[in-house]
Amino acid sequence: MKQIIVLAVLCVIVSVQALTDEQKAKLKVVSDKCIASSGADPSSVEKGRKGEFGDDPKLKEFIFCLLKATEMLDDNADVRLDKIKAKISKDLTEAEIDTLLGKCKPTATVPVEKAAEFWKCYWANTPKRIELV
Repeated sequence: MKQIIVLAVLCVIVSVQALTDEQKAKLKVVSDKCIASSGADPSSVEKGRKGEFGDDPKLKEFIFCLLKATEMLDDNADVRLDKIKAKISKDLTEAEIDTLLGKCKPTATVPVEKAAEFWKCYWANTPKRIELV
């Protein structure tokens, strides 16, 4: 059950494109690592899957770990625009991407907070749920 919840959270953004078996296997390894390192509670992760992020520090650590491990963020939690654009360019127009990424520029200075701020904004503002990870 825990693995299903974790996988669901990691795939919060559902795209027309399904993950391949290889991507799912890699994602499971990353999710297991991030759950272990963050200590995130599965119930917080489940709430995050539904867009209820709250202010759980362990969930923020999980988000940072996940986005960093999938190369969507660098070590300072700066968004890697090239990676994000490449991932979502098949499902969104360039204008939609620019609008979305323009809205989701974190103001926090602490990497974990920046990652969580970006993810919450992305999740709330994307016109289509697209898998980043």
